[in-house]
Amino acid sequence: MKPITLITTLVFATSMLAVVPVNARPMHAGINYQRYLTEIDTIKAETDEWKAMFEKTCKENNWMPEYSTEERSSVDQDEDLRQRIFMSKQDVLEAQAGNPNANFSIMTPFSALTKEEFAAKVLNSYVRGNTTRQTPTPSPAPPKRSLRQQETYTFTSMQDMINSLMQSLQQQMGGSWSIATVKPATDNTDTSTAKQWHWTIPATFPTVAPTPVAPAPAPNTPPPAPVTPPPAPVTPAPAPVTPAPAPVTPAPTPAPTPAPTPAPTPAPTPAPIPVTAKPKTAAPRTYAPVTPAPVVEPLTKKPSTPVRTEKAVLNSANSVDWSATKCMSPVQSQGQCGSCWAFASVAAVESLQCIKNGQSEINKYSEQQLVGCDSQNMGCGGGAPVYAYEYIQKNGLCSESAYPYTSSNGGGVSCSASCSKSQTGITGYERINEGDEAGLVDALKLQPVVVAVASGNAAWKQYTGGVMTTCETTQVDHAVLVVGYDDNTFKVRNSWGENWGEAGYVRMARSSSGMGTCGMLTDMSRPKM
Repeated sequence: MKPITLITTLVFATSMLAVVPVNARPMHAGINYQRYLTEIDTIKAETDEWKAMFEKTCKENNWMPEYSTEERSSVDQDEDLRQRIFMSKQDVLEAQAGNPNANFSIMTPFSALTKEEFAAKVLNSYVRGNTTRQTPTPSPAPPKRSLRQQETYTFTSMQDMINSLMQSLQQQMGGSWSIATVKPATDNTDTSTAKQWHWTIPATFPTVAPTPVAPAPAPNTPPPAPVTPPPAPVTPAPAPVTPAPAPVTPAPTPAPTPAPTPAPTPAPTPAPIPVTAKPKTAAPRTYAPVTPAPVVEPLTKKPSTPVRTEKAVLNSANSVDWSATKCMSPVQSQGQCGSCWAFASVAAVESLQCIKNGQSEINKYSEQQLVGCDSQNMGCGGGAPVYAYEYIQKNGLCSESAYPYTSSNGGGVSCSASCSKSQTGITGYERINEGDEAGLVDALKLQPVVVAVASGNAAWKQYTGGVMTTCETTQVDHAVLVVGYDDNTFKVRNSWGENWGEAGYVRMARSSSGMGTCGMLTDMSRPKM
């Protein structure tokens, strides 16, 4: 690199420090920090809006970053949250690229979590039942990141920031130069600034390795000896054939992001109109991709007077929606606890009992009883719906009012024997063959069906509406309840609260090949009466 270019670059990097807040620095491995700095004003506004909508709910459900009592000031936590929201914007782009008929936004309850943290929270929630009754071992939780190692704004952190900017410029310019002091080839003294500057990242994340630079051929390498040796050269040999392409004043441009779609502009664009009603809180400003996803019409329209018989939900020969009847309880939130298996199983039993008995209202049963008392499953550590059916058939269930849900924080639970259990009437369960979409449709004509899905990915993390067609992960890790279908989609009830998705629901594309969208045809079961 020419000396004038290096000086210009250093001047630019130093000038950036004058406009960056003293508490701003990379806190997460993989963050496009240069782009974050250019969008920081927009990110601040978006973070404030997100906090106003979701902070209270996320704290109640332990969906916020965890900081120890030894962590630094709230200023550090605010900066950390802003960087998390910025990274979630990249997750939105990633999810949108694979799901053009769905809508994604940072305005979801999980945008304060990194994709890895989100996946870890749902990873052990679902366990597939087996005939040998082997107790699955939960995967170890990822280590908590700490802000403590980034103590204060020091000269070291200034060096880090300059080094980060220089590395980004180096990548943009083809890796044809390195940050080092030019010296004669015969000088063995290493004065490379790369030996003096360090890229510090919290210990819980891997160190980011700089882009390797191909070494230039030594300028003093003598040519093959001729018959008459030439005199030794007085000056160093000419520079390498390929000159450094750096302009005199390089303008920093954002480094490429992992998402295959164009990056959003700093100014947010309005999202398409949501498919279903928003939660009761004030309607948020959403952040759709540059090309808005098409808005898909709702699966079925809810009748003005809910019907009471199973035949009434057959709106046509090709569609069913049990959520439009009184035989479906309101959407709930499992919180930090990995109890999706309990919520899906109880909801399936409640609905079947209501449908079979022609009830005018549903009997609401206790998920907490399963979490605390079902010894075949592991409480907040995950469970299998088929084991839950067996427990319910043998023991009955208490009402929700007598045994309310208290495991939102994910802590240890004990079994209470004080409530009065009622027999639900189920006589067992039935499994639907893997990959059998037709079998799922036939079962849905009679009742809702419990399925497992691969949810530990950006699509489920940032989903706000529309039809999901693909997931980046394939391992099923979450139990949900399929409540309906039409010619093109399945309607699925989740247990992450009404602030997620379409008032707690998600529509998933039908696919008769393989294991279906997000693996939903992998493990399917329903209780029997």
